[in-house]
Amino acid sequence: MQLPMNGYIDRIHQDALRVLEEVGVRCANRQVKSLFEDTGLAAYDETTGHIHVLAPLVEQALQSAPKRDRYWIGQNAFGVGGTAPFVYDDDTGELIPPTFDHLIRIAKTVQQADEVAFMARGVLIKNAEVPVMETIIEHCSKPIYVAALTPEGIEKAREIHETRGGLTLQFSIINSPLNVIESMIDPFLASVRAGIPIYVSTMPMAGLSAPYSMSGLLTLTHAEALFGITLTQLVNPGITVVHAGLPSIANIQKNYAVDLGLVAHNVANLLMEKVNERLGLPSIQTACTTSQDAPNGRAEEEAVKGFGLMKQHGFHQMRHAFGFLRELISFSIAKLERHIALCRETGPEAAPDYPLEPYDEEGLETIRRNGSQANFMRDDHTLKNTGKAFVC
Repeated sequence: MQLPMNGYIDRIHQDALRVLEEVGVRCANRQVKSLFEDTGLAAYDETTGHIHVLAPLVEQALQSAPKRDRYWIGQNAFGVGGTAPFVYDDDTGELIPPTFDHLIRIAKTVQQADEVAFMARGVLIKNAEVPVMETIIEHCSKPIYVAALTPEGIEKAREIHETRGGLTLQFSIINSPLNVIESMIDPFLASVRAGIPIYVSTMPMAGLSAPYSMSGLLTLTHAEALFGITLTQLVNPGITVVHAGLPSIANIQKNYAVDLGLVAHNVANLLMEKVNERLGLPSIQTACTTSQDAPNGRAEEEAVKGFGLMKQHGFHQMRHAFGFLRELISFSIAKLERHIALCRETGPEAAPDYPLEPYDEEGLETIRRNGSQANFMRDDHTLKNTGKAFVC
């Protein structure tokens, strides 16, 4: 696959800036509104509930945010990432609740595998933020991504950052399209003020919560991530922040379920990373995963295509690359082990060809038309592009 030239990449960034200026982000949080309005480069529209952010303010944030070359995970890093609510029992095929024994097995496997550069928890163990962090660092010395919403969890993350290092705290503060998640703001602001490195995650789905075209999807994803990056720099200028915009695709043939096994999914995340590379930003996206409910030959075929694309074109960080199954609902330890071997065995020659469509001249207008309302499924733009965009 030929990657598009810099003009395509630059235009995604410019159109994302226009989204923040012209459409804005819906937000009812007083702290966030004040942080933006006090700069004189943003304004709150009482009639729509949207904060409109001028491009110079975003560019200031990009200048103060540390660049990729200062981040502790280098180029071409595959990792576990993600949080599955179930473990796939590789003996019975049943979905079972995760335990600390599962977490320890994942951590030890990551520690021993040269192909895995970083680790997030992989599985969800509820109401155990601090023990989960302690378990991960006990068994894995590699860089880690953790989640924390409670004061105790945030304090533990700060302690690990200041003593061990190599930690980034993951947050999703935007519900696509363009809606701030009120319940996430207080812990997010507390973590940023504490100086803990942050990644801001957003996951628009083409056809449901984003335009049904490649460049339109990337534009919305980038705009949402830029909002989070700008907010971090307003609160604590110079704090490390990672762009974790994860463009995804609602497969219309599968009742609009997110399809992580599509070649188009890998391409979208690769292109998102290229936008971030152009800006010098630390970047983590999602690739090399599957549409399958169980570890099987199809899951391996999908992963190989992803590994091949990433190795052909280069990237910063890709998560969900090993143990996850369909829609990130479950995690298979056998798949983790097998796909580590697949990653080792796969070279850039395995990259599939992908017919990337031209820049979508209607993508920005489609975002304007829908605003912060998720009406993309019924939008004429989606209907017109069905069968033409994201074809494989």
